[in-house]
Amino acid sequence: MKRTFYPLLTYGMLFLSITSSTGVYAQQNNMNQTNITANAGDVAQSDNPLLAGWSGPYGGVPKLNEVRVEHFKPALEYAMDRNLNEIETIASNPEPPGFANTIEAMERSGKLLERVQTIYGIWSSTMNDDAFQKVEQEMEPKLAGFADQITQNSKLFARIEAVYNSKDKNKLTPEQQRLSWLYYTNFVRAGARLNTIDKARLSQIN
Repeated sequence: MKRTFYPLLTYGMLFLSITSSTGVYAQQNNMNQTNITANAGDVAQSDNPLLAGWSGPYGGVPKLNEVRVEHFKPALEYAMDRNLNEIETIASNPEPPGFANTIEAMERSGKLLERVQTIYGIWSSTMNDDAFQKVEQEMEPKLAGFADQITQNSKLFARIEAVYNSKDKNKLTPEQQRLSWLYYTNFVRAGARLNTIDKARLSQIN
């Protein structure tokens, strides 16, 4: 079965490697990781281990021994809703688009979903029994639709495009310019520049 993951998560790993080597955002990243764990704590009361923060060194370790198949659907749906709210906040920012409030802000979004999808991928690869396949059959179309909602968000793409085409782009570091190019190119390839009819058709295919 085709698995559809949020197409920009790969670039999150690139961003982390960039910032750890340059030190430009190192302190902010540490603060953000703390906030991620704290935010996850407010949903841990649901007793869903997929929504709990990861504790321990090096970013923490998930509670794999507590995960059950029935945890995946509610965790994915909750994490997708949270990520869409984060994206809408970025897209609706009244400030002029810049690297920090658009590209960097997107890099910081979706961390809860990223953790849930990491474990979802582990289950799909190594524990894919009949019960989990039923979850996949239900959630894969939802994950594809979720990705389309982001890449087809016209307000969001307008901000990404503005950063990419900015006359001040040469003031960004080479790593920031590369990341801006990756976001812009990824969105275009995912159909961000299509008209409304073609976007709807693409979503049907996805």
